[in-house]
This record gives sequence, structure tokens and C-alpha cells, in this order.
Amino acid sequence: MGAVRVVEPAVDAAVEDAASPMPSVAFEAPADGATFVQDTVMAGDWAANVTFRVRERDVARVEIWADDEYLLGQTDGGALTYPFHGEGARRIAAVGFDEGGAEVARDEIGITIEPPADTSCHAMLDGLGLDWSEASATRGIADPVRVQPVINGVAFRYVSRDEPTAMLMDCELALRLHALSQILVPYGIDEVIHIGIYNYRCIGGGDPDSGTCTPSQHAYARAIDLHAFGLEGSDETYSTETDWVITSRGDDCPIESFGSKDEALKALACAMWSERIFQIVLTPNYNAAHRNHFHVDLTEGSMYIGQSAAGVDPPVDGLGH
Repeated sequence: MGAVRVVEPAVDAAVEDAASPMPSVAFEAPADGATFVQDTVMAGDWAANVTFRVRERDVARVEIWADDEYLLGQTDGGALTYPFHGEGARRIAAVGFDEGGAEVARDEIGITIEPPADTSCHAMLDGLGLDWSEASATRGIADPVRVQPVINGVAFRYVSRDEPTAMLMDCELALRLHALSQILVPYGIDEVIHIGIYNYRCIGGGDPDSGTCTPSQHAYARAIDLHAFGLEGSDETYSTETDWVITSRGDDCPIESFGSKDEALKALACAMWSERIFQIVLTPNYNAAHRNHFHVDLTEGSMYIGQSAAGVDPPVDGLGH
């Protein structure tokens, strides 16, 4: 018997291509048409944190886009969480790219972002977890609240007291103090020693009701004078009176520094300014009346670090002037 010749069956090229895995991306969550309510306060505004989970195959990276205009970020381990501050319907795309940067796969879903039922400042205080209560009507204060002195793990203590005490202020200032606490924690600061919030007076003194002078933001309880910052686990402080090295007035950052404590204080001043925690930041460089504190307030339409806002505060016994 002769040799048997085995003939390999012909393979259709189209069938072979279909059997090869193709790059793909697909949303696993959220579902198309999902609605999310803004229930988190971030950077002084309501936000809805939405987590996108994407199943991906044979792609180098996956980007998440909103309305084909805004890059939300890249997935990490197939997921990305993004805080939506805007409201309304959004079209979300997961876009897969190859090593060369070419788009090779895409999936799209629609979501809707809705505002919370209560958008008030009081609701924001609750959203941030502050311990507070409404205060009685107080001259000059638009929305008076009494806030317990520990905010996000940072204790606020009046300079002449041994222990932190509750603070009377306008509601919006309470939001800003929470934001302040967030930039203090990385410095190991767990205490703010202040010289006061509410003082119904004009800039430089005088009665706001007289109509002859400019009311201080302290008259509205929308300002606080920050004297020193206590370091966690020790009695050490960063003091504006003893650790700040006076340089020149200015309206920009960084501020020339000398030594670690001076550098930390000036970095904090610049952070309060650059992070838009307050509209006005006056440092000890401003004038003699501010040598022992940062004056920070919520003056509308302003954002300066040094000389561009006029104002003096009364001296405090035992603090230099």
C-alpha cells in the first residue's frame, strides 16, 4: 500500500480573524441611565462621587471621558472614581488605546447628576460632619452658628484659654475652617490658637452702625485671626509672633523664608491663599498690627497675600503690642 498523504483543511481567513481576541472595553458599572445625587461636600461645593468599573481586554490604557470633551482620568485596576460638581445628563465614554496611542475600543453610557434636596450651608455642615448648632440672632451675622471646637481632628483654642471652646461664627466661615483643617493635617498640626472671630467693629475701630467707617469682616463673624499652630503629640508650636521672620510686603507666593518654622508658616499662608480657603490672607509682613497673627477673611471679590487689603486688629494683652 502506498503512503497516505494527509491534506490540511483550508482555513478561511475571516474565520481565523474572528477567533483572535479583539481589543475591547465595556462598562460593568454604573448601569446605563443611572442617576446620582450630590451627597458629598468637596472644596466647598456639593459633589456626587461616581465610580466607573470597566472590563478591558488587550488595551494598553483606558481613559474615561465626559461628553467627549472632558477627560475624567485613566482607570486603575479597571476602575476610576470621579467627583461630579456639575448637574445634568452626561454622556460617559470608556476609550481603550493601544501601545501606540491609537483608539482601539470604546463603550458609552449615560448618567444623570442631580443636586441634593437641601443645598443650604447648614446641610453642608452636616455633610462635612461638623458638630454645630444654630445660634441666636446676633448683630452683624447673617447666618449665626455655634461650632464645637474640634473640626476634622483639629482643635481651635482661643489664645487666653487652656482648652478649646465652641465658636460663634457665620455659617460660611465654618465651611472654610473645615477646609483649613485639611491643609493643616499634613503638617502634623492638630491645634489652632486664635485671637478671635466675632467683633462688631469697623476696620481700625469704630461703630459699623455709624456709617462713617468700613465694617471689618470680624463684624460679620466672617474672619478669624490665627496666632499659632500646635504640633500633634508635643507642646511645640509654629507661632506667627516668635517664628515668623519679617520680610517684605507682597501679593504673591512663595514668601522668602529663614529656618524650618518660618518656612512652615509661610507655606501655610501661601496654601491658604493658593487653595482659595480665604479671600483675604494678611500675614505678619502686612503691618505692625498684624505681627502676631494671620488675619484671614471672606471679603468678596478679593484674594491677596499681603498688602492689598487695608485693616488692623486691636492688640491682645501679652502678645507683643
